[in-house]
Amino acid sequence: MRDLLQTYAHTFSNQLEKMTLEVNEQRSVNHPVVFLFLGDLVLDALKSIININEEKWNNSSGVLYFHAYQTETITKSNVLSIQLPDQGFDRKTKRKDIYEAFCRDEEKLIELNKAYRLITSKIAEYGKVYSSLQKVNLCVVTAIEDPANILIQEFTLLLKSILQESFRLVEVDLYGLIMEKQDGNNFALSTALGMSFFKELDCYQSDEYTFLKNLQLTEDHLRLPVSHPPSPLFDMVYLLSDKNEDGLLSSEAVLQNYEMISNLNLLKNRKMITDYHEKMDSYNHAAFRKGIRGNSKEPVYASSGFSKVNRPNKAIALYAASHFYNELMEALKAPISQPKEKVLSLLALSEHSFQKYYYECLPSIDKLLDMSGLIGSTNSYQTVKHMSVRDAEDYLFESGAEQFFAANFKEPVRERLEQLNMKSQVQRYLNENMIQHEQYGLYCAYIWTADADDSAISVIQEIHKMLQDTKHEQVEKQARLEHYYQQMVDSCDFKKSYLPFSDRKNMQNFLHFLFDAIYGTKYEMLKLDVKREILKQYLEVLEENHLKLRTKLDVLNEVGSYLKQTAAESLYEADDYLDKNIPEYYAEIIAGITAKLREKRGAHFFSDDRFFGNLLGLIEKGGKPLLERVLDVCSREVLTQEEFHRSFEDELLERANVITNYENRDVLSKSELFKQLYNRLDDQSPIQIEVFNYTHEHRYEEKYFFGDFYSKFMEFALEKENETRQCKVGCAHEKKASGIEKLTLMGGFHLTDLMYYRNGEKYYRAYCDEGFEFHSQSVISNSIS
Repeated sequence: MRDLLQTYAHTFSNQLEKMTLEVNEQRSVNHPVVFLFLGDLVLDALKSIININEEKWNNSSGVLYFHAYQTETITKSNVLSIQLPDQGFDRKTKRKDIYEAFCRDEEKLIELNKAYRLITSKIAEYGKVYSSLQKVNLCVVTAIEDPANILIQEFTLLLKSILQESFRLVEVDLYGLIMEKQDGNNFALSTALGMSFFKELDCYQSDEYTFLKNLQLTEDHLRLPVSHPPSPLFDMVYLLSDKNEDGLLSSEAVLQNYEMISNLNLLKNRKMITDYHEKMDSYNHAAFRKGIRGNSKEPVYASSGFSKVNRPNKAIALYAASHFYNELMEALKAPISQPKEKVLSLLALSEHSFQKYYYECLPSIDKLLDMSGLIGSTNSYQTVKHMSVRDAEDYLFESGAEQFFAANFKEPVRERLEQLNMKSQVQRYLNENMIQHEQYGLYCAYIWTADADDSAISVIQEIHKMLQDTKHEQVEKQARLEHYYQQMVDSCDFKKSYLPFSDRKNMQNFLHFLFDAIYGTKYEMLKLDVKREILKQYLEVLEENHLKLRTKLDVLNEVGSYLKQTAAESLYEADDYLDKNIPEYYAEIIAGITAKLREKRGAHFFSDDRFFGNLLGLIEKGGKPLLERVLDVCSREVLTQEEFHRSFEDELLERANVITNYENRDVLSKSELFKQLYNRLDDQSPIQIEVFNYTHEHRYEEKYFFGDFYSKFMEFALEKENETRQCKVGCAHEKKASGIEKLTLMGGFHLTDLMYYRNGEKYYRAYCDEGFEFHSQSVISNSIS
């Protein structure tokens, strides 16, 4: 279920990220982009950058990736790969051995040629997603300590030469990833390997660097030269470390560097806006290269800093689902407080219903009158008037009356009760009138069938009470019957006449008394037997259903608890400021949306097929299908509401003040909000490299915001930058509503300016003195001192 929730939140976040007033072409790259990942240590970078590009670039489907690996890679339609030699090389010569093993393997070189030519073909296939095919941007990504990067010039220049056969211009940038956090195991050797690459890199980036080697191979093993005239190998080299310019390590820096690589490529290659405004001040690659180079004769390098303030869309989506589910649960609980008579009538337990049961189970009471035919006409009232009623009955009927009642009433009722099966009928009442009824539902059925004192009404308790009352009534009627039998006939309560010739009339009146009082009472006692048996069957069905409903309710509660827990977890590592008041604010939002849906679709809209329909059927399938429906309904009916598509700053401002009273002077103004957002973007975008001299001579900077240029916040931010303008500041216009990003570019430093280089030199020298061979004689070894 966690995967379901993460997919749901992720999808909403992506949809909101991409949602604009019109198609957001600004998030598209203009020219084809090819990423070349070199070495095992950039596998995570490959996976992450693919995901980031797919989330952020509208035409990411046309981006190609190539991975040269030793042990592991990924499989994807737009990812090509080749396995490098991995033959358990000696750790002292591993870097050099990788290079020489590859150069000796002609079949591997043919395989690389074929893969590179396939890239060219795929670019042509994907060409429709780009607006221009005049230029290709080749982005090489490697970890500086990865020994495989000793092959970087061969892999880069061969691909460049093949691409140049189809495209007029091929620009090549390198992104070198540096890990300075010490793991305590191989830090010194890793640093020495990184230094080896740096020493080669300085050679590659010199103006005199040249290359000539027969690297192009045909299927007939014909070799063609790959050459590079005197000039740097890479147009631009970005070095990105997990330690920033303030010397601080961050667990988020690695992923942040991957985002920077994506944004740097977008900044360089994005499609330009047509209604350009001068304050946008778009990025110019040539101007930036010139700016960082200055008058330096030596190779210069660049780095970057990145920050973003995003609406916490995933947390919002999760809280929206949790609050919406709470609204469903509250709707299920709302009808619980019903009058007792109403609830009993839903299950046909009213007195009127029992009269129907009596009619179906008992013979007509009028049949008692047939008992009068059991006695002869010669019997005299004078004979029985001084007898007890029991003796008079025995005298008059000689047990015939009891036998008649047993045969015509007791036996038929006994047989009917033996055959009586109310279970299916009770189940139908419970299902149709409660569980599946749109006005009541599962929760009401559960509460009303609970044997608990604290419930609004308990049908189980009412049935127990009815059974107790029935038992008391049976005892009372038995006592009344015994009282009747013990009475003297002449003292019984029936009309008597003492006139001559009234004997026959008195006998008739006594017999009516006997039938009404004695056998009428016995008839009423049969009714109580019927009622007791019916109540027992009700009790059995309802208690059994209550246990089943308990398991159904457990599923409901499990899904609710899981939604609540996951939503809360989304704020565990949250930004206290950007995630402020999410639970409280979106509880109000969801309550308002639910009220609108209720007004539009009716009081019981949750039971519509468009929403939850047969909720019991969903629950019976388990928690996962129920959660799927919750998230589907929430995505379709809730997250599409206008309340979720407000501008970033408006939503944040309102949410920040959601629990602030009118009299409270701590209400956050828009200007204060903008100031805080601006400061956060500025404070959290330090350059991701530590240079020894912070104010080094050739430091050159440019800053770019990614956001809606025409928004109030962007207007504020650009004005703020211009107040103390010390570098070029621009805005990459995007009509997204979920946040703002800031990219700081800095360059002009030399490798020897880096703290990593200064600290790593001793490790490099020490390992060289111990006989480690980091370079091959074929790799410009004559330039490395």
